[in-house]
Amino acid sequence: MTSPHTNKAKITEPWGKSAGLERCHPLVCHMIDTFHTARVLSDLLLVRGRMRTELRKSLGALGEKNTREWVAFFCAIHDLGKYSPSFQALNLPLAATRIGPWGLHDVEFVAKPAGFSGHADTPHGLLTTFHLQNLLESWGATRETAATLAAVAGGHHGHFPSGQEITQVRGESNSRGGQAWEAATTDLVLQVAELCGLPDPRRLPWRDVQLSVPNGVALAALTTVSDWVASDRRNFEPPEAVFDLAAYADDARKRTEQAVARLNMAPWRPTTSRFDVLFDSAPRPVQGLVERLTADLDEPALLLIEAPTGDGKTKAALQAAAALVRRLDLAGFYFALPTQASSRQTRKVVEKMQRALGDPTDVHLVYAGALQTDSTQPAEVGLDEVGDSDVAARTWFTRKLALLAALGCGTIDQALKATFRSGHVFVRLTGLAGKVVVIDEVHAYDTYMSTTLARLLTWLGALGVPVVLLSATLPAGRRHDLIAAWQAGARGCYPHEIPAAPTEAAYPRVALAKAAGDVEYLETTVSEVNENRTVHLEHVPDGDVVDWLLAEAAKGRCVAVVHNLVRRAVETYDELEKRIATLPERERPLLVAINGTLPEATRRKVENELEGFFGENGARPQRAIVVGTQVLEQSLDLDFDRLLTDLAPIDSMLQRVGRVHRHQRGAERGRLVMAITGVSDTATGPQFPRYTHAVYAPIVLLRTWTLLRELSTIESWTEVAELVEKVYSDQFACPLGWEAAWNQATQRLATAHHNDKMAAAGACLPLPHLVEELHELTGYPRPIRTRKNSGGRR
Repeated sequence: MTSPHTNKAKITEPWGKSAGLERCHPLVCHMIDTFHTARVLSDLLLVRGRMRTELRKSLGALGEKNTREWVAFFCAIHDLGKYSPSFQALNLPLAATRIGPWGLHDVEFVAKPAGFSGHADTPHGLLTTFHLQNLLESWGATRETAATLAAVAGGHHGHFPSGQEITQVRGESNSRGGQAWEAATTDLVLQVAELCGLPDPRRLPWRDVQLSVPNGVALAALTTVSDWVASDRRNFEPPEAVFDLAAYADDARKRTEQAVARLNMAPWRPTTSRFDVLFDSAPRPVQGLVERLTADLDEPALLLIEAPTGDGKTKAALQAAAALVRRLDLAGFYFALPTQASSRQTRKVVEKMQRALGDPTDVHLVYAGALQTDSTQPAEVGLDEVGDSDVAARTWFTRKLALLAALGCGTIDQALKATFRSGHVFVRLTGLAGKVVVIDEVHAYDTYMSTTLARLLTWLGALGVPVVLLSATLPAGRRHDLIAAWQAGARGCYPHEIPAAPTEAAYPRVALAKAAGDVEYLETTVSEVNENRTVHLEHVPDGDVVDWLLAEAAKGRCVAVVHNLVRRAVETYDELEKRIATLPERERPLLVAINGTLPEATRRKVENELEGFFGENGARPQRAIVVGTQVLEQSLDLDFDRLLTDLAPIDSMLQRVGRVHRHQRGAERGRLVMAITGVSDTATGPQFPRYTHAVYAPIVLLRTWTLLRELSTIESWTEVAELVEKVYSDQFACPLGWEAAWNQATQRLATAHHNDKMAAAGACLPLPHLVEELHELTGYPRPIRTRKNSGGRR
């Protein structure tokens, strides 16, 4: 049927945006804005990693010289479904002045009563998918390719439509209109292609176009972000009532550069990856090994660095990131950490490195509540369809833009959210793709988080994302699980199909895993700060904690206290405060409390104070007691004379003792002492403080105490690695008399592991190679939970 829109001027009829505007923004103008935005933004969001290469290869059949433009074109037509009676009827007075007699009756027929504040019966995203799928199939595309490309365009509000939803649309002819509307939308698509300088799409070999799931993820993210930017009125203002479309298109192209520049997404381009230049110091042994490994690495890989606390894993990871960005032409990196405090601290290290490079690229903090001084927040993102997810999209874009920036330091939660079926998950995945992803303290996550971390690694492997994992030490099984997850994604198989490679290299070590081939393990030595590092163990009953701390402070020492529960930390602090008040003023130690329940501003102040006292070049007080929780274990680069800690899993205990004699050692500091409390022996097994089971698995505590109670010293970090392996080994003998508690705790752990794995797996994305349709990535939305209940642990 001949389209009623044979005149180009008539494609300006449908309105695209009108809320809060003195004059409407025609749909065709928004499409042109989005095209130019996507064309420029693709070089930033889809950097020269696997995503961009394979996406352009997928569309190469349409003409290799035009692949960038075809990518932008599919972004441009995302709102095709707005050319429908149901959407145009959302503003009937406006539609009555724009839609010609050929279609106005259809608009009036579906219009809602005056004062209606809902949304269209059929969301325009579904209509976009319906029209585009039909159009592509009519041009010769396979049903699979047509469905995938159409779902990408229609899913720009966060959720990909399913085949069942599209089938339902076929029966909703009043919402989408009849043949006249179908012809009008077809004509709009053809003329937008012409305005974008593309050949007639009806004459191209669409049968040769294929789009994989990773390609669909990339194109969907580019479509969504381009739409958000193009919807910002600061970037693209509505034209006058009468305007020249070609002139508008030319003006939109000029506006695009400034609009995209506001995003501050320029890729990071380090001028060197030499460690001595980045950090103005010679590399320590593990840092030198990582530097050698990455010097000629020419493909995505996973690096797993196991080295003692204080040996410089953070700087080793940053050097690796710089090398991989340079060699693989990536955009930057995301450094994922356990806590907000560690995110802030690592950001300082990165900023110091940036100053050494003379590089002005911003380093963004990425976590809930992180404040960014940023002018990129969109003024408005489509409020035309009341109840539509565009409002939520604006909030997401405003708060999460930092995840798309070239350099980010943030919590592991922000990365793990890229593994959950949720709105705009494809934007999160694309924000990580094309970068190096660094994940710190991978030993510190429970079963639930470990399950989601494994799924994240699988997707990063599938997307060709290089990964650097950091840990003080890992048991062999956990080490294999992490490596196998990434390799499975890269190979397109199940993690259990990746054979376990024996860890022959001694501790400390670095594992190098590529997509194909065996894992390479290389050993190194500890740095001078960790040589001959003997940890002396003491056991302090709960009732003697305050006396022990005051006695140590009286000797002119600075002592850290790490409790597993906030309530225990508060109780210890309160009792210390009372006792210190009775001391002569000159004998009173500095007393500081830090835990996750402190107000944000107070906690920041305390962190800065602690860094000023106990940081690498801190002005140490004469005597001090710092009472905290796991924030002292995971977050702050501090150095104390003594440590008193609740019993915790062996790997956490050793992470905590890494805060003692961390930067300086010498006879004047005395022995390196870790005093253990929070455990008492009985004939039937040890007893732990109430509610500790909500933080740590009792069987892991039982195993840890079984080993430590018999030791007076831990002689070396090699022995540390052996202790960790023993605790997490399946071959562990139960001490005589502990059988009942031991068996109960073992069964409890097995049940918890099963439940946590099921809960996490049920919320996570499917494995990449199992995804057949894009809607599987965003279907079944549910609240995102990246961690188990902390049980008072913070």
